[in-house]
Amino acid sequence: MEARLPSILEDPVVQLLLTGRADTVQAAERLYVEEHLDEVIDLVNSPLSDEEFRQHPLIATLLSRGSRGWDDSIL
Repeated sequence: MEARLPSILEDPVVQLLLTGRADTVQAAERLYVEEHLDEVIDLVNSPLSDEEFRQHPLIATLLSRGSRGWDDSIL
C-alpha cells in the first residue's frame, strides 16, 4: 500500500491564510498553535516516541516558532 502525500492545501497554516483568518505565515502559525493547545498537552502525554512527537505538524510548528524571534533578530 502506497502512502499518500498530503497536499499543501491540507496544511492547517495554509488553510488559515487561504480563508483570510491570518494575513501572514507568522500570524497563521501563531493562531494554529494557540487554537490547538489542548492537543499539544495531549501529545506531550501521549506514548509517542521523541522522533514521532517532534515530527507531528503541530509540535514541529511550535518548536520552529520558539526560536524564530532570535533567528530573525540576527538577520
